[in-house]
Amino acid sequence: MKDLKINLGIGKTEIAKTGKGAVVGGVGAFTYSLLSGMDVMPAAFTAPDVVPYVVAGLAAVINFVRQFFTDHR
Repeated sequence: MKDLKINLGIGKTEIAKTGKGAVVGGVGAFTYSLLSGMDVMPAAFTAPDVVPYVVAGLAAVINFVRQFFTDHR
């Protein structure tokens, strides 16, 4: 029987990517609460069933802007 080797691939690069993703998600949540607190967020986006999608969309936009500035220095 052959030896079965499993490589999980958890290294510095993956940890850095996970950290960046967590930061972007946190900034998305912060942006949502900031806009919601300033009453700038439309009422349709503050319904409890759509809030996770709005936060995810904000995080995606923030990540796009972050990546744009990273690539165009």
